[in-house]
Amino acid sequence: MKTFVTLCCILIFLLPCKGQMDGVQNNTNWGITFSLPWVNYYSYIDYYKNASARTFGFFGLGLSGYYKTPKQKTSVNISITEDLTSPVRINKLYGSEIKTNIGSTYFEIIQHRTMYENINVVYGFNFVNYNFRLSSSVDSIPSYKKTDQTLGLSAGLEYRFNRNYSVAAIYRPALASFETDSKYRHLINLELRIDLDFKKKD
Repeated sequence: MKTFVTLCCILIFLLPCKGQMDGVQNNTNWGITFSLPWVNYYSYIDYYKNASARTFGFFGLGLSGYYKTPKQKTSVNISITEDLTSPVRINKLYGSEIKTNIGSTYFEIIQHRTMYENINVVYGFNFVNYNFRLSSSVDSIPSYKKTDQTLGLSAGLEYRFNRNYSVAAIYRPALASFETDSKYRHLINLELRIDLDFKKKD
């Protein structure tokens, strides 16, 4: 079933949209996007408890290169995220001898297509590293890091305030994992995106 869904998504991703091809030769841009995936929701494996877990966290940075036409944009993105308990300070071992946290790094190729006025639909494919870390001040329990690698989809909505600024909510479910546990993982981001055009072709 997952293979069928993946193939369908590939076909949708590659098929041209006639309405979006009109005027594709006009007002096209290359550029870069700075993204701030500041609110993150993880479904991951807690290796200290040896169980599936979910958590919210803050902080993220990303950089994309893109090609944009008036109706659509293709982005190649690399980002990092963390599950800091506060958007303005770093987690520390306050009042705890053992602390775990989750972060991620991901690479993705996504399409942004206009769905209605300033609202874009976003979809594509990703490769995600889920970075589980245990920090311990107990002599009998060593600190360690465990990385899970997954392949999955990227899907969401983007609202554009103007030509350069937008916010997006993107869901990244894992379709396949390089681990042998067959457990479900996902990453959901709420992020601010800033586009900077550096080449324009009229």
